Amino acid sequence: MSENVTSKLETVRLGADGSLILPPRVLQTLALQPKQELVILPVGETLVLVPRSSVVLEASQAIARILEEDGVTREEILADLAEERRLYNRERYPELG
Repeated sequence: MSENVTSKLETVRLGADGSLILPPRVLQTLALQPKQELVILPVGETLVLVPRSSVVLEASQAIARILEEDGVTREEILADLAEERRLYNRERYPELG
């Protein structure tokens, strides 16, 4: 991973009640406000948090509709994602083989 990416990584821990507290640097960088809603997008074993807005919600619903209409399954998306990740890692980190 590039230094620019790794310098932005943050570690958080789930509370006993399942709560997630975002680090102040993340809140500030993304201009997130207390009580602001976030949308959780599960992608395989990855969670993507996106500030909830009508634009993001409408876009994600439109993408879901298109994928459903085209008969693209979750499994196909995850398989393609895994392959893209493999190709990216091979290109980005050739020394790892």
